[in-house]
Amino acid sequence: MNEVALIIIYNHQYNKNIEILEKIYTGRFAHIYHLVPFYTGDVKNVIPVYENSFYFQGYIAQGFNYFFDKKFKHYLFVADDLMIKPVINENNYQQYFKLKDNSCFIPNFITLSDVKGRWHRLGEASTYNMKGQGVEAESQLPKYDDAVKHFNKHGLKVEPLHFDQIYGEKKLKYCRSMHDFIEYFRYKIKAKKQRHKPVHLQYPLVGSYSDIFVVSSDAIRLFCHYCGVFASTNLFVELGLPTAMVLCAENIVQEKDLDFYGIGLWNEEDWKIVEKYRSNLQALLSDFPKELLYIHPIKLSQWNK
Repeated sequence: MNEVALIIIYNHQYNKNIEILEKIYTGRFAHIYHLVPFYTGDVKNVIPVYENSFYFQGYIAQGFNYFFDKKFKHYLFVADDLMIKPVINENNYQQYFKLKDNSCFIPNFITLSDVKGRWHRLGEASTYNMKGQGVEAESQLPKYDDAVKHFNKHGLKVEPLHFDQIYGEKKLKYCRSMHDFIEYFRYKIKAKKQRHKPVHLQYPLVGSYSDIFVVSSDAIRLFCHYCGVFASTNLFVELGLPTAMVLCAENIVQEKDLDFYGIGLWNEEDWKIVEKYRSNLQALLSDFPKELLYIHPIKLSQWNK
């Protein structure tokens, strides 16, 4: 069918992974592109990009004119260290992601005001200002009220954050240096003045894990534009990329809507899932867990190819 482009995103210049990933995905996808920072080689389907990896949504904006083609129905983006279910290919991806022609996919939205405890990205969200020096971004995004309408359309609320979400709780007993004591007393002064005051965002934002996502053809141009705008204002990718999708997508599918789920290997318990493969990549691909949509991260340099 050849109606989807597979676009692999590299946070760093791991050129050795290009050939490995070509072997993994060739036969499954006819159109493969690699977004590689500072690439100087001559492989034709590798697109050099120039951006801080914290804002890798900027890679996507820079790569648009290279990977865009009217024949594509969707654009499937995956990180170079994320392994998607090996049976997924260009002929059945819509089935696995439950996509209509005008649907996009992202793993899960994080409504910032609902976050329990402290997520350090909330601090960035609370101080985000698109009116930085050297960039004229404000006119490139929907106005605040129009952005809220997009959020409402997708069932996402925009509400103030509270002090503890942003700053957490600092305790005197954890102070180990003069710097710690100074920061502690600054925190106490700030908490006394602001603890009960709501913190309103200067622009509506939403979070999401962003190492795999799908963008429809009707949204891709505007999505890339918004991604570039958010990258230029140094908004972390797990805020900038999902917000860009909300602002341009007609329909958005999340992992909760699917028959499969993905997993991140972030702790010792998670790693038990892949222990049986003994770092053998072929074993993983041949016996991929049936219930999983993807596994991340699979650092190819640490696996026997």
